[in-house]
Amino acid sequence: MANSDDQTYYVIPLSVQREGEAYYIGNAELGEFYEFPEDGLRIVERLQAGDSVGAIKRALAARAADATNTDNANGETGADSAAAETVDIDDFLVQLREIGFILPPHERDAYQRRVDESAAGDRRLSFRANTALARALFSPATLALYLGVLAYAGYSAWLDPRLRPNLEAFYLEQHLTLTLVALLGLYFVTIMLHELGHMLAAARYGVSSRLGIGNRLWDLVAEADLTGILSLPRRQRYLPLLAGMMVDVLNIALLSLTVGWLLDRGGNVFLVQLLQALVLQLLITLSWQFNIFLRTDFYYVACNYFGHPDLDQQARLYLRDRLHRFSGGRIGAAAAPGALVPRNLGVLRAFSLLWVVGRISALALLAFVLIPTLTRYIVRAYDIFASPAATRAAALDATAFAAISVALFATGMYLWLRRR
Repeated sequence: MANSDDQTYYVIPLSVQREGEAYYIGNAELGEFYEFPEDGLRIVERLQAGDSVGAIKRALAARAADATNTDNANGETGADSAAAETVDIDDFLVQLREIGFILPPHERDAYQRRVDESAAGDRRLSFRANTALARALFSPATLALYLGVLAYAGYSAWLDPRLRPNLEAFYLEQHLTLTLVALLGLYFVTIMLHELGHMLAAARYGVSSRLGIGNRLWDLVAEADLTGILSLPRRQRYLPLLAGMMVDVLNIALLSLTVGWLLDRGGNVFLVQLLQALVLQLLITLSWQFNIFLRTDFYYVACNYFGHPDLDQQARLYLRDRLHRFSGGRIGAAAAPGALVPRNLGVLRAFSLLWVVGRISALALLAFVLIPTLTRYIVRAYDIFASPAATRAAALDATAFAAISVALFATGMYLWLRRR
C-alpha cells in the first residue's frame, strides 16, 4: 500500500541495540525484535520525531547524495558506497505496519489493545520482580558469598570422597516408584529455581519475563522467555542467560554439603541416595546445556556472543537451501533473498554442521539407548507381575515405575512430533 508524502505515523515504544553493522529494534512487552540495517533505524528515528513520509524520503535522498559526492571526491565508485544500498522507504513502511511497529495516529490505541490481548492469550506465567531486590541478589557481595560457598563445597569434596558425585546413585533394587516420584518432585523444585535465576537476573535490568512448559526434542523442559533482554546491550545479556546454570552449580554444592552432613550423623540411607541421585541429575542437566544444537542456555550464549539473532533458525534455512541447490531443486527449499544473515557466515556453516551431527547423535541415543531402556522397564515390570514368587507390592512398584517413565517420554515425544 503506497504512502502519501504527507502521511505521519505513531511509533510504538521501541528499544534499539546495535549488533555489528545492524540493529535490534523491538518492543519488550510484545516480545518482538527484528534486525534492521542502519537506514531502517534512521527511518524509525525520523518517524518517532514526527516527520512525514515525504520529509523522510527527501532526507535520506539528500544523505545518499552527500555520501555519493564524498565517495566521488575520494575516488570511490557508487558501487563501493554504503549509501548506494538504501532501503526502499515505501516497502519498509509497509513492513513496519505489518509487524505493528507503526500505526496511523488515529489508531495509536491499537498498540495497548494488542499488548492486553497478547497478555490475555498467553498461558505462560508472567514474572515481574522488584528491581532493587533483583539487584541485591546479583550484587558483588552476593557474588562473593556465592563463590565462597562453591569454594567451601569443592574443598570439602576434595577432602571427603563421600561428597563427590555418586555415579551409582540411579541404581535401585527396591522402592522404585517412591524414589522416582520423590526425585521428580525434588528435580522440579531445582528446575523452578533454575528458571527463577534466569528471570531474577533479567529483572535486575528491569526486564520482565514469562515462564512456560515446552520441550527439547522429546524431553520436557521449563522455559523462561527472556526475549526482552534483546533490549539490553549485548554484555548485559550474559548474566540472565547464565544465571540458571549458576543456580544449578549452587544447588549441587549445597546438596553435596547436605549429603556430607547427613552421613556424619548416620542419616537415612534412602534420603542420602535420593540427594546423591539429584546431584547426578543436576550434573546431567548442566552437561545438557552445552548441546548448543538445541535451544539450550549455552545456545543463547553462543548466539549472543556471535551476534546472531537465531542460529538455529538460520541453520535450518541454510541446510534447506543447500539441499535444494545440491539436489537440483528436488529436496529442501531455496532461501528467500536476504533471509540468510551474511554476517559471520563461517559461524553459521560450523553451527549447521554441529546441528546435523547433534541431531543424528540424539536420534541414535533415542533408538539405541532410551527406547531399549524403556522397553526393559516394561519387560521387567511384566516379568515381576507375572512371577508367582513376586509380592503384590513389588509388582505394583515395578509397574508404576515403568508407567510413569513411559508417560513422561510419551508426553515429550508427542510435543516434539506435534511441532514437526
